[in-house]
Amino acid sequence: MRRRKFFAAVGVLLLTAMLSSCQGSREKTAPSQVPETSQVSEEGGEKLYLSMATSGNWGQILRGNLWDTYCQKLLEWSDGRIVMNGYFNGSLGNDLEIIEGVKEGTLCIINSVPSYQISAVPEAALLDVPGMFDSTGEYNYFIENYYKDTLQSYYHKKGIRLLSSSAFDFRIMTSNTPVRSMDDLKGFKLRTMENKYHIAFWQAMGASVFSMNFNEFRMAIQQNLLQGQENPVGYMVSARFSDVQNNVILTNHVLMISNYLMNEEQYEALSEEDKELLQRFFDEMGRELVEQQPAENEKMLRNLREEGIEVYDAAPDIKEAIIERGQPIVLEMLREDLGDAVVDDFLEKVKEAKADYHNRS
Repeated sequence: MRRRKFFAAVGVLLLTAMLSSCQGSREKTAPSQVPETSQVSEEGGEKLYLSMATSGNWGQILRGNLWDTYCQKLLEWSDGRIVMNGYFNGSLGNDLEIIEGVKEGTLCIINSVPSYQISAVPEAALLDVPGMFDSTGEYNYFIENYYKDTLQSYYHKKGIRLLSSSAFDFRIMTSNTPVRSMDDLKGFKLRTMENKYHIAFWQAMGASVFSMNFNEFRMAIQQNLLQGQENPVGYMVSARFSDVQNNVILTNHVLMISNYLMNEEQYEALSEEDKELLQRFFDEMGRELVEQQPAENEKMLRNLREEGIEVYDAAPDIKEAIIERGQPIVLEMLREDLGDAVVDDFLEKVKEAKADYHNRS
């Protein structure tokens, strides 16, 4: 109840003062420290406070470093007027809570993945079809040139502004036992997201799937309830899963897509100048993340190997099964949930975008 009251108070502040609660560096900032009134700068103008909430742990990884850098840049671009910070590690709620918060207007900006955003925007599940994209470049070209307006329309209907959508990495598997073929996936006890499409995919791959909160995984592994999980390699590193997992299997079965969302009413309350600065913030930060992530991954994988972790590509039969087993199951579910027209439009635009992208490369 206390959390809901806090969210409601912040929402009222945002709508009436045309401010967004912006708080917290990655170090530590408690919700009670959100400013209750606008502050006046030395130049005599009001400061605009913006906040971003995420469940992720961005400490000591590239995303967190870039976040700090661009918060400072935004401050400079706006001559000290726009203050942007964030709440991390689920301090304002888990993934399902923060998507609901931005929809209701009790949170200003959030970052999460489409997998959890389907609770508010069912069409977001299209972005998670396994084996659909072979590179982050394919997806980012597709969004920018073929699908941005369509995707924006789905979020807009729910009162949400899609500020940015970009793929910066792939999801991979980690395990405490070797996974060298499809046979090793039979009955494999795997943790995945609380997402029915992800669950169906891994079941089609032969795994015994356990859907649980990311933070519960370590204890489950230590109690021998699970054998592995799937996430980008950066999550394994930041959560120190190498303490309990000794295999990294580069399945690259689905992209890791980062969506920044803002409450639509609060977005429209901004001036045109502030909208442009906000868009510049997310666009430039996203591009730099995409550019730097491959080298960051190489560094992380090299460090894992030095720690004695086995790192290897997924076997050919696993890669084949992703397309021939997992993908059809998910697409069939999406057709049932969203309708053939929505799915066919998505698939056609993916096909066109991929062909165009490779012709230009």
